[in-house]
Amino acid sequence: MDERTKILFNWGISDTTGWGIYGLNLLIYGNKHRKYDLRAINKANFLYPLDPFVSKIIAEKTNLSHPIALKQDDIFLAALGADLLSPRNNKYRHIGVIFHESNPLTKEHVAHLNKFEFIIAGSSWGASILEDHGIKTQTVIQGVDLDLFRPTPKKHLKERFVIFSGGKLEYRKGQDLLLKAFSVFASRHSDVVLVTAWRSYWENASALGSINRSGICEPLHSTKDANQAIDDWTFRNNINPKQVIHLNIVPNRLLPEVFREVDLAIFPNRCEAGTNLVAMEALAFGLPCLISINTGHLDIIKSNNCIPLNQQKAIHEEGRMGWGESSIDEIIDLMEAAYQGKLKTDPTTIRKSMEEYSWEHSIQSMLKLF
Repeated sequence: MDERTKILFNWGISDTTGWGIYGLNLLIYGNKHRKYDLRAINKANFLYPLDPFVSKIIAEKTNLSHPIALKQDDIFLAALGADLLSPRNNKYRHIGVIFHESNPLTKEHVAHLNKFEFIIAGSSWGASILEDHGIKTQTVIQGVDLDLFRPTPKKHLKERFVIFSGGKLEYRKGQDLLLKAFSVFASRHSDVVLVTAWRSYWENASALGSINRSGICEPLHSTKDANQAIDDWTFRNNINPKQVIHLNIVPNRLLPEVFREVDLAIFPNRCEAGTNLVAMEALAFGLPCLISINTGHLDIIKSNNCIPLNQQKAIHEEGRMGWGESSIDEIIDLMEAAYQGKLKTDPTTIRKSMEEYSWEHSIQSMLKLF
């Protein structure tokens, strides 16, 4: 008779979203623990083929054709999205997992979150907001695949100075700041190129259109063809088409093939509810990174592991207390310094800063809370 504690979770498993990568690693490393039997409610959806061993785990742990009865000591992990809502059931332990940008929370959200045994937050910043609202909270920092993300030499763009920008295109991620800065920087140097990984299965006209909130750039016009909308937005902001490469959705296992071509990654995000998984992966790869010193980024900025974007203007908007807006001038100056070889960064030091953030360590940290 199996006496292991059952844990079910209700978010997706994939190689193209942060939640999906979280779910995948929860299954892989959670099931190494003899005390727990972890299973996912949702089916897996992968853009890139899985290795045979992971495929076997997925097949075994996502096959819920027969309902699994949870007992009193079993656990249901509920992903709490933008609306913070999730099913409730008092027959077993109910624990929430959240990555939230809203600050402060509404009274309705606070009341709902207080119904859970406790909430797992993806960053110290996020946890502090919940705690300030009187919500019982634990912090679990997401992980990074240290075997997958490791330094490798350039293959395709050896003669170009490559800037990378990643993350779903939206106001919160600050791509408008990066684009404005790059338009100035690129006008000075014909050999620089911007590589973007902005596409997402979660993108929609509203999210894309949010990039216009700041008014910093010429507006993006949302259309059914997001690729065309992004191309048009870039070109209308005075960037030569030969100096930008917009990638389609990149599966996680192929992201190192992008990183190997990069000279500088830039993350001017206004807010990160978690720690920014793409930034963690860039650091694990050993890339020089400019990272805005605000919100969830504070958990991954260490001594000498990146170049912090220190100039942060407070954003005074409803629900966005604690967000920060990076200085375009500072981004330009630091891009120029990197291009001139004046930013002294060590790939070994950068990568070493992520060694304590393996996915195995992250998942084991979570399981210790139960």
